[in-house]
Amino acid sequence: MKADDDKTLGMRIMKLSRMLRLRFDRRAAGAGLTSAQWRTIACVRRFPGATQREIAGLLEVGEVTVGRSIDRLADAGWLERRADPADRRAYRIHLTGAIDPLLGELAAIGAAEDEDALAGFSAAEAAQLRAMLDRIAINLGGEVDPAVVAECGVREAG
Repeated sequence: MKADDDKTLGMRIMKLSRMLRLRFDRRAAGAGLTSAQWRTIACVRRFPGATQREIAGLLEVGEVTVGRSIDRLADAGWLERRADPADRRAYRIHLTGAIDPLLGELAAIGAAEDEDALAGFSAAEAAQLRAMLDRIAINLGGEVDPAVVAECGVREAG
């Protein structure tokens, strides 16, 4: 890799994304969650009733990997599998009410990370940055739902 490669937009965003994810992971570990688990929770929150296969596609990981995460989260009482009335082989994944305190904790972690990342930015600059990032997402993928990207940290469902 050439020295200038890290100056490209893609490399800068990838580096920032990794830094943000690692910081969030460290804080979420204090809540007893792995990265895979909090990402699974975020996607089920965004897409209640998704199947394991759909969640794996959103997270861009294998179904077995997501299945393990769902198993652990279900054992903790935070997720539940419900039979799909249209397909007796499939289960729909839903959050349970027991997860509400954890969701509050994850939201607080996310807000603290945003505050750290945007330290020194005015409110107007922070809003402008968010708008510019949304425009980049639209430029690269059409009608990208920023909430999917923000909550799941992954590509748009499709």
